[in-house]
Amino acid sequence: MTDRVRIVVTGLGAVTPFGVGVPLFWDGVISGRSAVRETPDEHLRQWAPATAHAEDFDAAQYLDKKQVQNTDRFTQMGLVAAMEALKDAGWDDSAAMFDAYQADRIGISVGCAFGGVQTLEDGSARLSTGRSSRVGPRLVPKSIPNAAGAAIAMQHGIRGPVMTYSTACASSANSIGEASYWLRLGEADMVLAGGAECLFSPAILAGLRAAGALATEGPEDFGKWSRPFDKARTGMIMGEGAAMLVLETLERAQARGAHIYAELVGYGTSNDAYHETSPDPRGRGAKLAMERAIKNAGLTPDSIDYINAHATATPAGDLAESAALRDMFGDHLDQIPVSSIKGAVGHMLGTAGAIESIACIEALATSTLPPTLNCEDKEDLAPMDVVPNQSRKQHISYALSNSFGFGGQNGVLIWKNADLI
Repeated sequence: MTDRVRIVVTGLGAVTPFGVGVPLFWDGVISGRSAVRETPDEHLRQWAPATAHAEDFDAAQYLDKKQVQNTDRFTQMGLVAAMEALKDAGWDDSAAMFDAYQADRIGISVGCAFGGVQTLEDGSARLSTGRSSRVGPRLVPKSIPNAAGAAIAMQHGIRGPVMTYSTACASSANSIGEASYWLRLGEADMVLAGGAECLFSPAILAGLRAAGALATEGPEDFGKWSRPFDKARTGMIMGEGAAMLVLETLERAQARGAHIYAELVGYGTSNDAYHETSPDPRGRGAKLAMERAIKNAGLTPDSIDYINAHATATPAGDLAESAALRDMFGDHLDQIPVSSIKGAVGHMLGTAGAIESIACIEALATSTLPPTLNCEDKEDLAPMDVVPNQSRKQHISYALSNSFGFGGQNGVLIWKNADLI
């Protein structure tokens, strides 16, 4: 694997229920806090009593009035996360970026499951209730799934490949993995990759509830409703946000003296081919994606020393992932810490793979493992060490991130400690 193009991360940006910026996200996660609260919107509460809202996010603080008017909330979050990531990578403005990279050699790869559903539902409501026989001319460009990627390209003058991947909960894991091919094939020199999602809408929440995916009851403390790997788990808690990573070739990053967070060494994807919503209970598709990622990285299973699990706290999902992990890693699984951050930020769906990749990268950089919150009575099949309830210090070299979605979509990424580059 030493003869292939090597890809590193030089910038990180995030909008999460803990606030804007990766430091707020990471501090919230490792401190053991949960951003899950009672759903603030009384109308939405009937389907999802608890959610993880980015309550402090105000797009008007970061974007001009016209941008706010012309974009859905998911695009606004994507724009801000992209701005954060590019600034973190050393590009305070587009002119500086283009001094190092040509506009048509920079790519954007975004994952989202649905797009601007709030805009679409508002327009539908106007027509169906008779409030109006017309909708605004921006309804379609605000609601289409590629709106965030297109808006980021326009904001920064990026003219390279701009693609949107919609593979349910695996969307942003796939967006990062597929972007790595552009770099390795020489189609781009730098890629902004990640995800953006906001699905707080009646139709989506009602649909997820009908499918049995959402937690609809729990303890008095809403922060304890998302319970990955716990026997008392009843379903996922919806979160919202965006996460973006700046990917560059190692050669170009070193040449410009960029700070390198981690190296992307492995990517694998597969499909369960089993059911529209339920995962294969034996975890065969999930295992296949992990096998492909490990092979792609040129590693063996015993090289992995931390796993960020998908673990949404759905009864079927957690069991299937546990089965896949045991089949994949065998007895070595007992030596690997495996944790899920969804107890802290909920399930950000199309953003999950990207924000969980940032959690892996921060874990590598800080030698701190994020905890699995609310796992008080661990499911018997679950991994032995789920880093329950409290973060801990532990040096790791390779972190594997799992993302599994409706339709059997699986995406797995492997990140390498920058100290090993």
